[in-house]
Amino acid sequence: MMKKVESSTVRANLITRSLIPENKETPIQFLKDDNISHKLFYRRNHFSYPNFLTSFYYLPIEGSVYSSKTFSMQEILTFPPKTLKVVLECAGDKRDLFNPKVFGEQWEKGAISQGSWKGVPLRTLLQFTGLHADAKEIVVEGYDVGERTDSNEIVHFSRSLPLEKALDSNTIIAYEYNGYPIPFKHGYPLRLIVPGWYAMASVKWIKR
Repeated sequence: MMKKVESSTVRANLITRSLIPENKETPIQFLKDDNISHKLFYRRNHFSYPNFLTSFYYLPIEGSVYSSKTFSMQEILTFPPKTLKVVLECAGDKRDLFNPKVFGEQWEKGAISQGSWKGVPLRTLLQFTGLHADAKEIVVEGYDVGERTDSNEIVHFSRSLPLEKALDSNTIIAYEYNGYPIPFKHGYPLRLIVPGWYAMASVKWIKR
């Protein structure tokens, strides 16, 4: 029986739910390790994959801050890192099991994965900019862009965090997954990781 499980693990592939945008779930029934390989980490996209030049990557922080600042990728890598093992789960995980059926991607049980993320706490970067007393939230915007389903407006994918969560020491700007640079399809070069929140908050391909 053990040999069968190991053999199935080798053959396991992501389960396709949609191709445009690409949404695929993890074949969790075949996996025993709690650090999921990036090849089998589920993929949840609202828009198509972005196009940008990563060789000239910069991260600007602006808005309700005392001093706007743009960080280079090289500068971000100089800050003391933090590594966290985090579960990411889509808010729609197991939607296929609902009765009656509801609108949305029809995930079974595999819109969830876990692994080790390494990066710098968001609050470390915010120490260089400061925050005005009237700041209420931190909005993180990704490079992925598309049309809203409720209008013809073209928007970047973005999420907001209340200050308390944004400044938590475990909310990080990640650049590695399981000891390697984050693969492009999972947010390379920088991805927000927000432990304890649905994965939609963990914005990929951070733009600003």
